[in-house]
Amino acid sequence: MALKFRCYVMVFVVAVLVGFSTGKRAPGDTRPNFVIYVPDETRAESIGVYGHPFVKTPNLDALAANGTVFKEAHVLHTQCAPSRCAMITGRYMHVLGHRTQTHLVREYEPNFFRYLKEAGYHVTWHGKNDMLSQAAFPLSVSNWTMDGGISMAKGPFTYGEPGYYSFLAGKSDKFGNDSEANGDYRAVLKGLEFMKNDPPEPFVVFLPGKGSHPNYGAPADYYDMYSPEQVAKEAPLRPPNVVNKPKYHDGIIKYRQLETLNQSIFNKINSIYLGRVSYVDWMLGQLVSGIDALPDIAKNTAIFVTSDHGDFSGDYHLVEKWPGGLDDILTRVPLIGRIPGGVKGNVVDAPVNVFDLFYTLTDMAKCRLTSRTYTLLAVCCHS
Repeated sequence: MALKFRCYVMVFVVAVLVGFSTGKRAPGDTRPNFVIYVPDETRAESIGVYGHPFVKTPNLDALAANGTVFKEAHVLHTQCAPSRCAMITGRYMHVLGHRTQTHLVREYEPNFFRYLKEAGYHVTWHGKNDMLSQAAFPLSVSNWTMDGGISMAKGPFTYGEPGYYSFLAGKSDKFGNDSEANGDYRAVLKGLEFMKNDPPEPFVVFLPGKGSHPNYGAPADYYDMYSPEQVAKEAPLRPPNVVNKPKYHDGIIKYRQLETLNQSIFNKINSIYLGRVSYVDWMLGQLVSGIDALPDIAKNTAIFVTSDHGDFSGDYHLVEKWPGGLDDILTRVPLIGRIPGGVKGNVVDAPVNVFDLFYTLTDMAKCRLTSRTYTLLAVCCHS
């Protein structure tokens, strides 16, 4: 209740201090709009264009075919808030202490939303916030709604029972296109509604959803999209007790009371996780097709898709993630960009970091920074 109250207070503060901008693009201003789609906990290898053998992600694949896909994009931290703080500040977490879920970006810290807003961008945000402190929020965001979540049912395990912390959940009785039951989809629709109604330009539409984050449940049409048997046969999970892995691998199994669970449970977890990835992909398809149906918007809007980190999702008999974990399934995430005038079908195999987005966006927006590091703009524009 206290958290919900603080969220309502923050919405009020943003609305009162910032208001809802109705400014139009100045003559000669050719800077692009930005749509940034960040589904939580979505690992790269569980996406078709990144090599998964059977998962259906036609919209992510199509976005890559019409833009640039970075095959080795990695995050700096494998927990939500530290990773996202690094992404929007362009700084390592330890620089200003963003090592925990609660130490968020302060009002005195640079972040790309604030740079863009101060450069004349209208920043609209629909989804979760685990990046900006209350004082930083109105300085960085023009308007916000806290939409997010995925419908699912209770799982088979009760509290105290081994398996409860597998986070295995059940099939929702709601479908993925139900925006009342699925806050992530509602956020996408709100972003599209904003763009359809003569929006102030240039703008940023930021959509940080629950994405593929546990619990491992899904809407009715995505829960059984893939079977545990298909996982076992076509994309077998990594086994537990691997030699030379960090001790926390064994520690998680004991801490989460997962020792008694058999392989079929972990295959089930992974099959549901893949269903969630396909749901993330479907929502992206609704977003991109909605933008493309607005030619005046589409011709000047850059779209970026990434995530804050991956998920074990049954590999090694592990679930969720681990702070500071360095397995590729946790650090390697999708990073796909389609920008106005950019090349199509561009594949970048060189490693990049998600916090390169800070410099890329501020470069495209012609923000004046005191320093720059690596920007992804050159490889998005040239093959």
